[in-house]
Amino acid sequence: MLFSVFVFIVVLGVLIFFHEMGHFLAAKACNIYVDRFSLGMPPRLFGIKLGETDYCVGALPIGGYVKMAGQEDTPLSEEEREKQYGGVPPERWFNNKPVWQRMIVIVAGPLMNLMLGVLLYGIVVGVGSEVPETEVTARIGFVQPGSPAATAPLYRIAEEHAAAANREPDARGWATGDWLVSINGEAMDNFTDVSFSAILGAGRDLEVVIERPVDEAQTVRYLSLVEPEIIGDGEHAQFGIGPFRTALIHDVLPGLPAAAAGLESGDIIRRANGQIIDNATFTRLVEEMVPEETLTIDVERAGEMFEVALSPARIGRLEGIVFVPSLYSEDEEVQDRAPTIGHVSDEVREETGLRRGDVVLEVNGVRATSQTLRDAERTSIGEALTLKVERQPRLFGLVQRGETMAVEVTPQASGAIGIIWGEKTVFHRVPARRVVPEAFRQGYKALSRTVETVAMLFTGTVRPTDLGGPVLIFQVTTTAASLGIMWLLRITAFISVNLCVFNLLPLPVLDGGMFMMLTWEGIRRKPLPEKAQERIQQVGLVIIISLLLFVTYNDIQRWLSSIL
Repeated sequence: MLFSVFVFIVVLGVLIFFHEMGHFLAAKACNIYVDRFSLGMPPRLFGIKLGETDYCVGALPIGGYVKMAGQEDTPLSEEEREKQYGGVPPERWFNNKPVWQRMIVIVAGPLMNLMLGVLLYGIVVGVGSEVPETEVTARIGFVQPGSPAATAPLYRIAEEHAAAANREPDARGWATGDWLVSINGEAMDNFTDVSFSAILGAGRDLEVVIERPVDEAQTVRYLSLVEPEIIGDGEHAQFGIGPFRTALIHDVLPGLPAAAAGLESGDIIRRANGQIIDNATFTRLVEEMVPEETLTIDVERAGEMFEVALSPARIGRLEGIVFVPSLYSEDEEVQDRAPTIGHVSDEVREETGLRRGDVVLEVNGVRATSQTLRDAERTSIGEALTLKVERQPRLFGLVQRGETMAVEVTPQASGAIGIIWGEKTVFHRVPARRVVPEAFRQGYKALSRTVETVAMLFTGTVRPTDLGGPVLIFQVTTTAASLGIMWLLRITAFISVNLCVFNLLPLPVLDGGMFMMLTWEGIRRKPLPEKAQERIQQVGLVIIISLLLFVTYNDIQRWLSSIL
């Protein structure tokens, strides 16, 4: 926990430092008197005065500021100004500078956040790191039956002519292994781009270019017209597809068909019954196979391909319940622990009352471990298992009281061959000559995505309850830090770009609000009356505090939903 707090404070400090540095450098360039450059809010802890400026650190690590002569959040009286800046020449006061110079000073802070984002993106793509394949590819994995993707028309794009959508489609339905090339002309780099395009495209047909492999050396391209929809209990429009995750075998369980067929850790299953598969589609295929049905799979091992035929076994499985660590974990330290529920579906939760975080103490009166629960699950098809479950109190019992209870669950028959999937990662780094262009491209993408998200708030595509605040930033930064320094730099870059956009919103107190007042002054050739400025700042402060409370409430609601 202490490490998480440290990471959060460091990230927040870097973001604030660069923002205030933008204001500071612009002020110096315009020959404005800068009294203080503070990282953190008062009271002042320590610092050093160099020339006319006090460079210091404040006790509260929740912000920072640049204090300039003649630039006040709340207008000062003449006596107060004289007391603070009486020795400063009037021509060096912020409010005496031309409007265009003051605009530059105001905008420099958010622009520095944008530059920080570009810089961090440059480091990430230039140094490179191991990332999941879904971060660098936009390939389709599982296609949900009945979804927009499953029924979408496909018009073949020939070299001699473009696809014509006014004729009968050449095929229907996206398939596992297809590549999403572009959506409405925008290239898809990864699955995050695909999901965002679906949300943005709610309520209208999108032109999606898909590339489908025909064999190892040939592909065909299609134009697909599809309208994203909200599916099931989802909150946003989607195509109904999952990202392609290579069917990489991490481990083979003894006593089941995969082991008998000679499959090994590190093998990759490329096709099943002639069809391209990923781990999700293969799992669904095996689970739904009837007893004694034979499955033919194409397996890649050390670059060589071979074929294996096997018949899945029928075992019991607790549908809708996921345990952490996995019941099949090889970690000896966790094998003897009582299993903990990491996820429970809404249907199972309503039926049994089980919740995420519940700890299974006993199964049918026997002490529960990964081994005992796994064996009971696999061998008890259709037979009720009695679990003794302990529920931990949350927030001293205010949110959730602690209790021990007995719950009955019934394993359902499911096909299985006895493998545990691993995650395929790739080392992603761009060539040196492309680092700068790619950094700016990533920065522009983050900027445009943030602006579009703000716009979707007004259209209703994104709900206000989707917004996050300091708690969410704390969660994502600490999670990113646990995944590695490159992940932390990547999420910090995205947050920095978000702050650029947020600070430019035309709200009083924010830089955007100040810019609007300067624009008004430039048009009218005189500033707003001091009383009006004071009232605007007061209203802006109320708005910002209310917004902060609202997004913090959202964060707490999300956190409570995740633990209950």
